[in-house]
Amino acid sequence: MTAKKKHTRASGLLFVALLLLVSLPMPLCAGEALVGGQYLSAAGQDIQLLITVGSPAPTTLIVIQNLPSGTMVDSASPAFNQYDAGKGEVKWLLTHVNPGRYTVSLRLQHPVVSGRISGDIRYKDPGSGRMINLRVRP
Repeated sequence: MTAKKKHTRASGLLFVALLLLVSLPMPLCAGEALVGGQYLSAAGQDIQLLITVGSPAPTTLIVIQNLPSGTMVDSASPAFNQYDAGKGEVKWLLTHVNPGRYTVSLRLQHPVVSGRISGDIRYKDPGSGRMINLRVRP
């Protein structure tokens, strides 16, 4: 009877291939952890929304801040692109976005109470091309 020689080379190559596959960065699902939003201040006269952008970054973000209707804005940083006081909707178009952190701030004429604001961040997912709408609540 002759002994059969085991071919460990093929199984070793398979192991290395699987190891490389697992160690590669996995692409994000549409919108998964690519863009995040969190309120630093969501009541009073000063409203601040922190936006965190991962990689690959979408090139443009549309940021919408929803306020109680009739709220008057004293100042904004960066300057907003559109404001409808009747709807209480402030909009920014942030272009040439890179991975990192961005803060959108508003100074209001009169304070708003907690729970009366919300925001939306919209962007085109660079991987899938789909439009993503991220709702941000305090």
